[in-house]
Amino acid sequence: MDRLALKKELQEQGLIILPGFFDPQLIGQIQQAAKAIFEIQFKRFGIQGDYLTQMQSLFVHHLEEFIACGKMIQSGLIELYQLAVNPDLMALLKDLGLSHPLMCTRPVLFFNHPSLAKSEHFYKTPLHQDWTSMLASDDSVVVWLPLMDLDIAHGPVVFYPGSHKLGPLTDRIEYGFAEVDFDRSSFPRVQKSMKLGDVAIFSTLLVHESGVITNDDIRWSCHFRYTNMEDPTFIENGFPHPYIYKPSQELIDKYLHKNS
Repeated sequence: MDRLALKKELQEQGLIILPGFFDPQLIGQIQQAAKAIFEIQFKRFGIQGDYLTQMQSLFVHHLEEFIACGKMIQSGLIELYQLAVNPDLMALLKDLGLSHPLMCTRPVLFFNHPSLAKSEHFYKTPLHQDWTSMLASDDSVVVWLPLMDLDIAHGPVVFYPGSHKLGPLTDRIEYGFAEVDFDRSSFPRVQKSMKLGDVAIFSTLLVHESGVITNDDIRWSCHFRYTNMEDPTFIENGFPHPYIYKPSQELIDKYLHKNS
């Protein structure tokens, strides 16, 4: 793997895809750990069937617990955090130009399927850039990888190489996404099947969107976002960090009332 060539490709295209970067078994364990969180609630409620059927039942009949499971795997899955600081990944990021990489948001794990969402934006992201929601360094990147073997029917990410050179295209955030007006015909379209262990790394300014899920599988994936603490513009801007993480007083009141 020629790291210098990869760095140049990332700078020019805004995207690199690395087959087999991670041990597939390591990545598969993350999906298993995430599924196990939901299985605790399946057992509690006596939900039977295949995994998708169980997830659908929890979503329809026990939405609060479904959401809570999602939050748990997002905020506390140890295996996910361990992958985000994997030494091989950190070394790669430095070779790609992030001289002092830092996670600028929490790791994110996605489980996407149309029947597990109240509206489309909960399972399919629109055309957007990540940079506006992050305000990170100019060379900041997203590391995205599937937690299962994905073919096109699973709706893997659609990338538009070269679009990062347009710079920020919006200053607005809706439903957590910096959705952009973008002519898809102006740039090449890249959507690839990916295997366990494959990794996509792309500029936070690259325009991308979710693919369309056309099969009946849950799409499991995760991503990590990294900024460069030594980027001059990021330093001059004072390290802005627009994300807000805070507890829900409504949920606290509900729980304490329930158990009083």
